[in-house]
Amino acid sequence: MYRKLWSILSPFHRNFFIFVWIALVYEIVQMGARYVISLVVNLYESQQLFRFRYLLIGFLVLYDTVNMFLDNYFDNWVVSRHSFPIFRYLKLTAIKKFLKMDIPWHHRHNSGTLVGKVGDGVWKALDIVDIFSWEFVPAIVQTVVSYVPLIVMSPWVAVILTITFLLFGWLTVKGNNARKKLRSERQDLYELEWSKSVSSVQSIETNLMFGQQQRLIDEQLGIHNGIVDKALAEYRLAIFTYTRWRIIVLNTARRIILIVWIAQLLSESITIGNLIFLSVLTETLLANVWRFARLADRAMEALEGILRLADLLTEKEPVETGTIQNIPDKTLGISFQNVCFSYEGEYSEDDGALHDFNLEVEPGKIVALVGPSGAGKTTIRKVVTRLSRCQKGSITVGGVEINDWDGTQLLEQFSYVPQGDDVYIFDDTLVYNIRFPSPDATEEEVKEAARLAGIHDFILTLKDGYQTQVGERGIRLSGGQKQRVALARAILANRPILILDEATSAVDAITEKEIQTNMRTILTGKTAIIIAHRLSTIWDIANKIVVMDQGKKVEEGTHQELLALGGLYSQMVSLQTH
Repeated sequence: MYRKLWSILSPFHRNFFIFVWIALVYEIVQMGARYVISLVVNLYESQQLFRFRYLLIGFLVLYDTVNMFLDNYFDNWVVSRHSFPIFRYLKLTAIKKFLKMDIPWHHRHNSGTLVGKVGDGVWKALDIVDIFSWEFVPAIVQTVVSYVPLIVMSPWVAVILTITFLLFGWLTVKGNNARKKLRSERQDLYELEWSKSVSSVQSIETNLMFGQQQRLIDEQLGIHNGIVDKALAEYRLAIFTYTRWRIIVLNTARRIILIVWIAQLLSESITIGNLIFLSVLTETLLANVWRFARLADRAMEALEGILRLADLLTEKEPVETGTIQNIPDKTLGISFQNVCFSYEGEYSEDDGALHDFNLEVEPGKIVALVGPSGAGKTTIRKVVTRLSRCQKGSITVGGVEINDWDGTQLLEQFSYVPQGDDVYIFDDTLVYNIRFPSPDATEEEVKEAARLAGIHDFILTLKDGYQTQVGERGIRLSGGQKQRVALARAILANRPILILDEATSAVDAITEKEIQTNMRTILTGKTAIIIAHRLSTIWDIANKIVVMDQGKKVEEGTHQELLALGGLYSQMVSLQTH
C-alpha cells in the first residue's frame, strides 16, 4: 500500500524529506520541556536554584518564544506543502485519468462507483498524509530522541522498551492482517452504496412516478446493515483479542521498569531529578506505542480505499498510435473498407456489431444511414472517430488511415449530435452549453447557431435568456430542447465532418420542419453522415442513402433508386407513409 501511495505522490517526495528534518529540530527543542522539572529538582538538591533563578526564567521565556515560532512554522508547512496541495493534486490527477481513458474503459466502470472511489480514496490518502505529517513523523522522531538519554542513564529500561515495542508491533500487524478480509468486504459494500445512491438521485422522477422510494430505501438499509455487521465483526476481533494482549504487554513492561528503577535508586546510580526525567521519557515512549498502534489501525482502515485509488491512477492509458497532425486543407471524405467490429473482445460473426462494412463518403457529400434499430448505424460514428477501435478492416478520413491520425486531431474534424437519450447537457447556462466546443465564440455566433438549430426563439422567451441555468443534465429542458441545444453546439463547433444521429427524433413536427429548412445551410461545405429513422428527414437532402441491417450494408443508392429496388428501404418508406 505505502509503496503505491509513495509512487503516486512522487511530486511531493522532496517536501517530505525536508519535513523530516524540520520535525527532527522541532522534537529536539521539545525535549527541553521534558527536562525542565528534572533541572529544577537537580538545582534545588544542589542548592543552586536561587542563584540561577533569573537565568532560568530568561531561558524559559526564550525557549517558549523559539518553540512558538517553530511550532507555527511546522504547522504552516504541513498545511501549505502537504494537505491542501496533495488534495488538489490527487483530485486533478484522477480527473485527468478519466478524461484520457477510452470509451470501452468508461463502459466497464460505473460512474457513481468511480466518483465515490476517487472521493473516498483521496480523503483516505489525505488522512494517511496527515497522519504522517502531524503524528507519525513527530512521534518517530520523538521516540528516537527520547531513547538517547534512556540508553545513557538506564540502559536496561531501554532494552525492555525495545522488546515491548517489537511485541506490540507484532500484535498490531497480526491483528490488522486478521481484519483485512472484513475491511475489503466492507469497502465493496461502500462502493455498492455509492453507486446505488447516485442511481437513486438521478432516477428521482422514475422513482416518484412508480412509487418505488421505499424499495430503494430498503435496498440502502440492507447495504448499510451489511456495512455495520462487517465493521462490528472487525472491531470486536480487534478489541477482544489483539488489544487485550497489547494491554498485557504494556502493563508487564511498566512493572518490570519500576523494579529496575527501584534497584537503581537503591544503588544510588540515578538521582531523583534524573528519575523524574526518565519517567517522563518512558511514559512518552509508552504513550507513543499506543499512538503508533492507533496510527497503524487508521492506516490499515484507509488501506482498501487507497489501494483502489492507486490502482485507478496507475491503470494503463490508451497508447496513441497516430502521429499525423497536419490537417488537410480540403473537404474531407471518409472510406470504410471491410470493417468488422465487436463491442466485447475479439470480433466474431456471432457477437459482432459490424460485418465487412464498406462505404465511400465523398468529400462534401451527405450520406444517410437508415435501417432497423440495432442495425449498427450508431456504431459507425464510434468507429470512424476511433472512440471504439474496429478489430478488422480499414477506415480513412481525408485519405489518412484513422490509426495514423493523432487522436486529438482526428476528433477535431468531427461534430456530432447524438440520439436524444445520449445528449449531455451540463449543469450550467444555455450559452455555456452551446459554446462548450468553442469557448471563444462571440455572442452573435452563438445566436446564429441557435437560430439554425431552431432554439433561439425559445431562449428569448426565458427570463434570463441565454444565461438561463438548465439544471443537472438539463433537467429544466424537454427532450426536444436538449437536442436543439446539442445541434446548436455542433453547428457552432464548425468542424469539417458532421454526424447527426437522429438529431431531430425528439422535436415536434413544426420545429423539425424549421430545422430541415436550415439543414442545407448547416451542411454547406461539410461532409455529413445522417443517421435517421424518420426517412422523410433525409430523402430530399441525402446524396446517397445506405440501408443497414444486422451490422451489414444491404442496400445503397438514392431515394428513387432504392424505391425502385423494392427492398428493405422501400418497405420502410411504405410503412412510414401509409
